[in-house]
Amino acid sequence: MAVLLFQFHRHRLKIRAARVPQQSHVVSHFRIRMNPPFLTLPRRPSLPLEAASFLREQIVRGNWPRMLPGEMELARELQVGRNTIRAALAVLEKEGLVRTASGRRREVVGKVKNLRAKGKKIAVILLPEPWHRLPTFSLQWVEALRLRMQMIGWHLQLVVEPTAFGCAPTRALESLLSQHPSAVWLLYRSTVAMQRWFQKQQVMTVVAGSCYAGITLPQVDTDFRAGCRHAAARLLGLGHRSLAVLAPAVSFPGDDESLLGFREGAEGASVQVLPVKDTKASVIQALQSILRSRARPTALFTFEARHAATALTFLAKHRVAVPEQMALVSRNDEGFLTHLVPEPSRYERRPDAFAKKFAHLVTTLSSGIPLGQTKHLIVPSFIRGESLGRAPVP
Repeated sequence: MAVLLFQFHRHRLKIRAARVPQQSHVVSHFRIRMNPPFLTLPRRPSLPLEAASFLREQIVRGNWPRMLPGEMELARELQVGRNTIRAALAVLEKEGLVRTASGRRREVVGKVKNLRAKGKKIAVILLPEPWHRLPTFSLQWVEALRLRMQMIGWHLQLVVEPTAFGCAPTRALESLLSQHPSAVWLLYRSTVAMQRWFQKQQVMTVVAGSCYAGITLPQVDTDFRAGCRHAAARLLGLGHRSLAVLAPAVSFPGDDESLLGFREGAEGASVQVLPVKDTKASVIQALQSILRSRARPTALFTFEARHAATALTFLAKHRVAVPEQMALVSRNDEGFLTHLVPEPSRYERRPDAFAKKFAHLVTTLSSGIPLGQTKHLIVPSFIRGESLGRAPVP
């Protein structure tokens, strides 16, 4: 489950644990015969009050410094009803913590404790979209990093600002930096314009991913080049000489490294690269092109796990047996792949390894030690699965 929902349920458990006496061992709203007799257990706290307590805590932490998300978004992320969210927000309005403006989201107006005033160090992850849309692996390493930083007295804050990821991000980035002047910034899926801006401003920054050409910011990324080289070499070792790759139409530096590594490992073989958008229709169109080709590839390599799932079901529908007629390997892993038959071969990354590297770079930067072009590449682990087989005999 996503980070905020997990935190909300953990917050509810804390509230209940604090309100239940140690003598009580049975969860019930009826009176229980105990010693002393007929001890009445406390009533369960209401869900709106639990939601209000959680939202209040998020505001105090600085997770929403100016505006709260909309009612529908909060209800969806906390998995509660919209009426529950409205009741919780009404509590915060009575406390003077937020206010409602006509046609706008609720604004944070109350005086909350300033983390910087308390001397607490802040790291900010800059995101192009809401956190609940992030891939599972990204959510996992973000949560692992939050826990690791919390243990050493840091606060990790997620900031969603799509305008900062455009072609001209200067105004948006200046505004964000003015709100968090002493923070260490982590750039997720950052653009070349964004990386250049942070480098020019000499702001404490770590790139979650790879840097573009000419950028010397410290970075943490998967060693996609090594992983993809390994995948191509495995395919060649099994006799495959005609390979197809589904690569993102809009690529990041790590994707470029992936393709470079795959070509290195597939030296001497035919490699057909098909750019695909992140939609099922685009993947299907590419697969149809593969099946129509006169020299049909005997192996398919996908970058994204969801594209591998689409490919697996599409090939089954068109009676192309995997791996007997076509091998399939995915660069990325997602938990749902373990439920597919045959289970796709793929590469696994450890969230805690990423969190450890990020924490080291963030704390080093904060201490004033210059890092320059520090590059941490973490090699993924290969999961054999069931979709990797020998090339079919003509």
